[in-house]
Amino acid sequence: MEAKKIVGAFVGMVLRVIIAIVVLYYLYHTAINAYNFGYRIFADLPCAIAPGRDIQVTVTDTMDNKEIAKEFENVGLVEDWKLFWVQILLSEYKDDIQSGTYTLNNSMNSEELLASLAGVTEENDDGTDSTQDSSESSGEETIMNNTDDVVIPENEDGSDSESTLEEDGYSVEESE
Repeated sequence: MEAKKIVGAFVGMVLRVIIAIVVLYYLYHTAINAYNFGYRIFADLPCAIAPGRDIQVTVTDTMDNKEIAKEFENVGLVEDWKLFWVQILLSEYKDDIQSGTYTLNNSMNSEELLASLAGVTEENDDGTDSTQDSSESSGEETIMNNTDDVVIPENEDGSDSESTLEEDGYSVEESE
């Protein structure tokens, strides 16, 4: 009889250990997935690397935020509709989304996508639209020398500013 009790106690202990391991494994993976989801909400990573591709999508008045998120995943603007749906709910643009047909790029992050849907254009301090190139608004063109990464701004008269750099105490070296 004692052998039955010992074997029964051992089997019961093994079952409890197995159940505890399964529960801990499930909790561990649930915690990891929850952390990754939360991180991706605020990391705001785009679906593709720039330049990406332009995608045309139509948003109607009858679409709610969840349907918009699912449509964006279907056309390839976002990777996970649930993630984008939560980002819409947390966005300042959630109530400003306008219906229409939009041409969006899959290299845009969720904030840029939502700003486009809300019809928001950002302005610089000088009142110009941020979609303009900064060199166009300042009247200067910047020339990048790929061999040594020296930036030489070009003056409005077309001459480079190497002489100005040398007068200011900077040496300009050219690499071959």
